[in-house]
Amino acid sequence: MSRSQEKIKNYYIRVTDQLNNKISYLENISRKYSWARLSVFITGTILFLLFYISSYKMTAFYVGLFWGVIFVVLMIYHSKVENSIKRFRLYFKIKNENLARLNIDWNNIPFNEELNKINPKAIEQDLNIIERNGLLHLVSTGIFPESINLLRKWLSGYEHTIEEITYRQKIISELKKLTRFRERLSLISQLSFSGEKLTIGIKEWLKDEKEKKGLNLFTIFLVLLGLSNLLSLFGYLTGYFENYYYQLLLIYLFVYYVGFNYIKDIKATSDILFEEVKKYSSIFNFIETYNYGRSQLIKELLDSFLEKKHSPSKVFDSINLTIELLNLRLNPVVWFILICILPIDYFLAIKVEKFRISIRKDFPQWLNSFYKLEAFSSLATFSYLNPEYSFPQFELNKDLIYSKGLGHPLIKSEDRITNDFLVNKENKTNIITGSNMSGKSTFLRTVGINTLLAYAGSVVCAEKFIYSKYKLYTCIKVGDSVVDGISYFYAEVKRLKNIIDSIKADKNISFVLIDEIYKGTNNIERFVGSKAIIKYLSGQDIYSLISTHDLEMVNIAEELESVKNYHFKENIEDDKMYFNYKLLDGPCPTTNALKIMEKEGLPT
Repeated sequence: MSRSQEKIKNYYIRVTDQLNNKISYLENISRKYSWARLSVFITGTILFLLFYISSYKMTAFYVGLFWGVIFVVLMIYHSKVENSIKRFRLYFKIKNENLARLNIDWNNIPFNEELNKINPKAIEQDLNIIERNGLLHLVSTGIFPESINLLRKWLSGYEHTIEEITYRQKIISELKKLTRFRERLSLISQLSFSGEKLTIGIKEWLKDEKEKKGLNLFTIFLVLLGLSNLLSLFGYLTGYFENYYYQLLLIYLFVYYVGFNYIKDIKATSDILFEEVKKYSSIFNFIETYNYGRSQLIKELLDSFLEKKHSPSKVFDSINLTIELLNLRLNPVVWFILICILPIDYFLAIKVEKFRISIRKDFPQWLNSFYKLEAFSSLATFSYLNPEYSFPQFELNKDLIYSKGLGHPLIKSEDRITNDFLVNKENKTNIITGSNMSGKSTFLRTVGINTLLAYAGSVVCAEKFIYSKYKLYTCIKVGDSVVDGISYFYAEVKRLKNIIDSIKADKNISFVLIDEIYKGTNNIERFVGSKAIIKYLSGQDIYSLISTHDLEMVNIAEELESVKNYHFKENIEDDKMYFNYKLLDGPCPTTNALKIMEKEGLPT
């Protein structure tokens, strides 16, 4: 672990300890409030009953009122303490999860189980992108499925322009400096949607374009009826009219429910507004009011939030009273009284329709900007927690890849071994040989996963990473299928065929990673087939990195100028096998399969 990363780790340890102490202190206060509330309730109840039984009913009333007020005051302060505990616990959780990411402590990094239900693409499977203990598990700090899926898309090697990559690097650099903003955004999001499955019912609600024709006229008619009721009641009470109030009220209520189609969805609408709009409004309000300083790209990303004339707060303020009134529907007695006075449902239906029309265009835009912000924040946190990582540099018409100190980001820093690596026109095809467990497959994944990070605009696990434009293909984690009757060898053949067909159709520069080529068949056919594939790849505008156990393969470098050999090897000390996982030039001079068999007690 580097000195700068150690400094960040110590900061998180110190802050989490402070938060733990604060939570313990508040929990102690909360317990005192609980006992105080119980004591006040018991004392007030006993005194009330004593005075009431003793026929001091007025005294009992005042005593009950006095202790009731004390109980309500204690309840209000207790609620504030409980809310503070909730906030501090969530803040502790966020800090602790970031500490876990820094330490690559998988057990304490939350994993979205929904990702297990997604069928991974070949490249995601090969490079450990979406499964548990994979790259998305480590990097993603978002809580919304949409932002996690957006990040997944960025990390899965889909087509990126250089302009997109450069833009992402710049915005991630800006967000990296705003640690407090990122953590507060996560805090507010989790407080707003705590423990809920996040569904966006409002999207369907906004899509509903059915017009409620005649709603305004029908409401005006009901208002006139309602006013007639009130006028008749006033006339009766003042002696001007006879009592026709109840007859007119029945007519009013009958007409009220004749127009039920206008208001039948008001209950569902109130749930959407209260459960979703109100919760998003707290997140949007934070985004809108935060001071971003000189972070120009972030301001441009959030331009729809920062537009003062039509910002979320302006729009939501106009509907807040409506939301509160809609919640009165939970009390049927109060709601019926309101209905008898004025057609409140119809007023709210008009207000809600206007609100829906006003945000139909803006709300999806706010959501999309927010999801992008969450995805960028994940990559910015990844960059912040790994200060020794670097942003890759793009250079057109240069070496395909030049890396210095290249390592695997899913391996803990204290266990990680880094290597320098170069791929260019002189060594388009690279063959890696080596002993079992020496690091061949891990190195292929190291090159691949850092390429995907580079295309996402993220920092990469390297001191320096220079690359030019290419499309990445992988054939690493191929599996057979008992259900489909496909052998491992046939599955590998199909994968390689798909890669070659895709490269032919794409016509762009390609980089192919192949692990243990044709290992599913016999030695003779494996060698012939592997040699044919290598010759084909080296003869096209295709760069490749191929690992193999077959030492005979290294001789191809003598036939083809663009083929270069690398190897990993083991060291034997005191009859024990050690691996230094360093990439070396040339073919592998040793093997270790028989030594491993002998070490495990098998006949050799």
